[in-house]
Amino acid sequence: MQLATVSFEGLTTYRVFSLWAIGQSGSPTFIPCPLFILMLISTTLSVYTIFLYKRRPLQARLCMVNIFIMVLWYISMIVVSKQLSPEAMNFRLEIASSFPAVEAILLFMARKGILADEKLVRAADRIR
Repeated sequence: MQLATVSFEGLTTYRVFSLWAIGQSGSPTFIPCPLFILMLISTTLSVYTIFLYKRRPLQARLCMVNIFIMVLWYISMIVVSKQLSPEAMNFRLEIASSFPAVEAILLFMARKGILADEKLVRAADRIR
């Protein structure tokens, strides 16, 4: 999926994907590769976190780490856009660029639920 379109003064246009950017000439440049790497790390960490349901404190910490990775993804997106066109530019985000923000919001909600579950388990242990 296309993440963004970067152009400067209508001369050169790049279509930015997660792994590469394609210019008007059709040749790919691999400047956006960190976007793909961060998303791959985030996906792997999310899948791993799902299976840590018996270790809720660690699960909550990994959710925060994953949110931090999503913030790094957006910082990398800004750096990539500056590397593609250091001059004055037009930068247009596509709908696929909003998916990491949605993931960060869902991770925050999951973390809140995990901490609530941990609090409930601790309260039940005190009653026994």
